[in-house]
Amino acid sequence: MKSKIILAIAGIALLAGGIYLGKGMGSKTGAETATSDGAPQPPGLGSAGNNAPAAAGKKTSRKREGESSWAKLTEKYGDGKTKLSKKITQDMAGMLDDAMDLADMGAELGGATSARALASKQALDALTAKLGLTEEQKTKVADIVAERVGRRMDAVKELTTAMRDDPGGMMETILAGDAYSRKEITEEEYKQASEETLAVLKNVSGFALSGRGAGSDITDPLLAEQLRPVLGTDQQKQLDDLMQQAEAAKANSSRPEMPFQNGNLPAMELEKLDQTMASAQKLTTGLKAMMEGFKGLKSANPVPTEH
Repeated sequence: MKSKIILAIAGIALLAGGIYLGKGMGSKTGAETATSDGAPQPPGLGSAGNNAPAAAGKKTSRKREGESSWAKLTEKYGDGKTKLSKKITQDMAGMLDDAMDLADMGAELGGATSARALASKQALDALTAKLGLTEEQKTKVADIVAERVGRRMDAVKELTTAMRDDPGGMMETILAGDAYSRKEITEEEYKQASEETLAVLKNVSGFALSGRGAGSDITDPLLAEQLRPVLGTDQQKQLDDLMQQAEAAKANSSRPEMPFQNGNLPAMELEKLDQTMASAQKLTTGLKAMMEGFKGLKSANPVPTEH
C-alpha cells in the first residue's frame, strides 16, 4: 500500500504539469459549494465548513471554531494523535504546493511561461482539432479556456490555504481513518466522520487535477455552456457528442482509483500515513531538485537561434 501511495503522489505531481480542463465537477453534495463561475470553493476543512480564505472580520470566529474543534478531537482521540494529524495535514498541503511548483517548472522546461499557459494551449489545441475552430473562434475560445484553467489552478491554492487555516475536518478524517484501520470504529462511523471532507477533496481534485492529457476529457459542463455561443450548430452537436462519449467512457472504466486520486484518501494508521507523507516529501524534493538541474543545463546550453 505504501509504495502505491507514493507512486500515486508522484503521479499527481507529474500530472500537475498537464492540468488543462479535465473532468466536470460531477454531482454536488451538501459539502460541495461553488461560485457562480463554477469553481469549487473549498470550505475551511473544519467541522463548521466555513470558507478558509475568509474575510479578515471572520478571523476571530474562525480561530474560536478551530480551538473548539481541536478540543473535541483531543478529547476523543488524545493529544498526541491530534497533534500528529495536524502535522500530516500540513504535510499534505505542502505536497500540493510542491505539485503546483513542479507543474510550473515542467512547463518552463517545455518552453511555456507557466503551467497555466501550457495547460491553456493544450486545451485550445485539443478543442481546435476536435471542433474545427476557425481563427476568429480560436481567439474567443482562448480567453474562455484561459479563465477556466486559472479557476482550476486557483482551486488547488484555495484548498491548501483551507488545510492550513482551518484543518479540523481533515484532521478528523485522518484520525477516524486511523481508528477505523485499527477496528476501533465501524465503517459507518468512519464514513460519518470523513464524508464531508472527502467530498470537498473529490470536488477540488476532480475540478483541478483530473486531466489525463491534452483535452481528452471534455466533460466540463460550464465550459460547454460558455463555448456554445461561439460555436456553430454543427460544432455544438460535435461538442455534445464528445461530452457524451467521455462520460460513457468514464462510467465504463474498470480502472481502480489510486490513493489520493479524486479525493480517494486511504484510511491508514497515523504512523504509517506520516511515514508515507515523509517519503512523498522526499520524492517531491528530489523531483524539484532534478527540475532545477534541468533548468541549469538548459540555461548553459541555449537553443541556437537561426540567422
